Amino acid sequence: MKCRVDLRNKIDAWFKVNSDDMLKDLTKLIEVKSIRGKSESGAPYGFESRKALALAQSMLEERGFDVSLFEDMMITVNYGPTPSLMGILAHLDIVAADEGWDTNPFEMTIKDGNIYGRGIMDNKGPSIAAMYALYCVRDIYPSLSNGFQLILGSGEETGFDDITQYLKKNTPPPNVFTPDAEFPIVNIEKGRFMPVFSAKWEKDMALPRIIEIVGGNTPNTVPNYAEAIIEGFSFEAVEDFCRVYTEKTGVKMQVVASQTHAAEKDRNDNKTNEPSPCLCLTITATGISAHASLLERGNNAQTALIEMLAAMPFAKSIGFEYLCKLNKLFPHGDIRGSALGIDMSDEKTGRITVNFGVFRFTEYEFSGNFDSRTPTCADEVDLVGMTKSTLDDNGINLTYHEITGCHHTPEETEFVQKLLQIYEEYTGQNGKCIAIGGLTYVHDIAGGVAFGCVMPGDDNKVHGINEFIGKEQLITSAKMFAQAIIDMCTVS
Repeated sequence: MKCRVDLRNKIDAWFKVNSDDMLKDLTKLIEVKSIRGKSESGAPYGFESRKALALAQSMLEERGFDVSLFEDMMITVNYGPTPSLMGILAHLDIVAADEGWDTNPFEMTIKDGNIYGRGIMDNKGPSIAAMYALYCVRDIYPSLSNGFQLILGSGEETGFDDITQYLKKNTPPPNVFTPDAEFPIVNIEKGRFMPVFSAKWEKDMALPRIIEIVGGNTPNTVPNYAEAIIEGFSFEAVEDFCRVYTEKTGVKMQVVASQTHAAEKDRNDNKTNEPSPCLCLTITATGISAHASLLERGNNAQTALIEMLAAMPFAKSIGFEYLCKLNKLFPHGDIRGSALGIDMSDEKTGRITVNFGVFRFTEYEFSGNFDSRTPTCADEVDLVGMTKSTLDDNGINLTYHEITGCHHTPEETEFVQKLLQIYEEYTGQNGKCIAIGGLTYVHDIAGGVAFGCVMPGDDNKVHGINEFIGKEQLITSAKMFAQAIIDMCTVS
């Protein structure tokens, strides 16, 4: 016990000296807008994501570590004997930062003991914590009996393609955790179902009509903003609808006159060659963003806008009929897929969730997709077939889908028990295993778990506005990671 107390004191002392440097490095990473961009040579997820990976690589190399680059997607560091017994898997890519932040999301801000910035919790802050945990271990406990591997990726937020490709050619350590979820330990994760669906029709100019709808752009995020361009209504009439549906849905609806749209045919049938102008109006919807595994914390601007538009007296058209069908299939507030006919639950993993997160509607087509987090019972049914049948009945095409089963690592494993012990020692709280709706980075790694960095009961606005982590929370997480490396990679 005395040796363990001495080790804890050494870890505390090391971070007391080095935590300022950790925050400086984190500041540099936050400045990189590592949102997935256009794939290009040497940058499969775009320049900014590759830049974040290169920055982390340079930081590690400056500290004297040999860094391996995997297909411009991931970097790895091996420390100690090989093959490694334990690993930490984190990611440096982020989701977009919507409007409404109190601070610049790409300038790290420390205020009232909290650190703000896009990716500060998901997952750049935990990535830096893992890096500094490795530095700490190297400095205070340089001779490990078993090896450790740090893995940092750049494609987690858009489907885990980076780790999928990595695992095809590499074997991870038998004990891996990702600091990309919650404390104490996530050992059970729901599955994921992501279908893409669409429909097309002939363009119809009859008024009033919808010209365009732009909703969310990330399937695993509740859209906090959506907008529509319409024509053929008076400003006052639309303003009245906005007032009613703001109150009804809790999503703020606003209308502005946007432009004068020239119709392709004479609106007044005046037999001239000049098209008649028609006033276009832009409707904006502002809701509340949240991660797709925490839908109850959000308010979907996209579904609220669709509900309002479906209630307005647009001219009869195939496009408008499709919009009304979508409103029935994805009614605002239905986060369980009840209208789709896929609502289900079980005792172990809870109830299904459905986030209608991506939508584009034009004068002649629409496309959309949803992100569903599925319980274990969904693994036993034909979820794809059930969804396709409902969409087919409404004339909508299921054009693509991805489906992943649930993940479970037994609580009784030595790895899980050691992590629970560390959590209790450093936080003073009872450690336990939990199940979540989110898919973590270790979902497809046998024996993997999530360990941090959200504390129980906290809402760190992950994927939302004003994302943050407590300064001391980040430092404590890094200390626990260092303790975990030492506990797993040394012989008692």
